[in-house]
Amino acid sequence: MKDPNSYTRYEKTRIISARALQISQGSPIMVDIPKGVTKPLEVAKLEWEAGLIPIDVKRRE
Repeated sequence: MKDPNSYTRYEKTRIISARALQISQGSPIMVDIPKGVTKPLEVAKLEWEAGLIPIDVKRRE
């Protein structure tokens, strides 16, 4: 994954939401989940902060 600061806010939103969808459909979670975190979107945000989301953006030139 590239540096999280190199993505636009739209790309960041798209990546996190795509990962949340994957998690909600049963994809393995790659971070330790703190007690009380139950929503896929929250888990995806934790993975984003840890730099573990295996999704990248291909930009047109």
